[in-house]
Amino acid sequence: IPDAQVMSMFADMIVGRTWESAIDNMIQHANSLGITLESRDILAREFNARYRARFQTAVKLIPGFLEVLPKIQEEAQFIGIVTGSEHEEVSAILKVTGLEGVFERVWAFGDYQRSKPDPDPYLTAMRDIGAKAQQVMVFEDSVAGMESAHRAGLKWVQVCHENHAKKSDPRSVLVIRNWHELL
Repeated sequence: IPDAQVMSMFADMIVGRTWESAIDNMIQHANSLGITLESRDILAREFNARYRARFQTAVKLIPGFLEVLPKIQEEAQFIGIVTGSEHEEVSAILKVTGLEGVFERVWAFGDYQRSKPDPDPYLTAMRDIGAKAQQVMVFEDSVAGMESAHRAGLKWVQVCHENHAKKSDPRSVLVIRNWHELL
């Protein structure tokens, strides 16, 4: 299998999902290949450690985000993050990218009952800020996140970049490959 295909497959299994869900998907995939994993805990610990080490050095913003951000801040009433990642991970990524303080609130793993693709993360965020679905525009880069937004009755812009949600979802309002496309 070509590397790009493998990366895309793993991205679909983990991007936009909680650790628990990502690990479940990896175990299910291994089982479908006839591979029995010795320990779920070892897989989770090893994957988590490698992932966290990677975002300390390998995180990069999608091109154009910093140029579009002032316009979004000017027009939006509220800017937040709804993610399957843990708060600690999000904080580290925001620090590495220099985006600390940009978002008014982060809803991360543990802030809601059921993870994406369930609508609960977005419904929880909307409830917390008192927003209705028609007042919300989501920018989503994961298949699980797009399904979550759809099930929550939200409009979204699909951000296709590298291994993130590369197949266009016709339910999205717009599909962009980089943030410059919004200018």
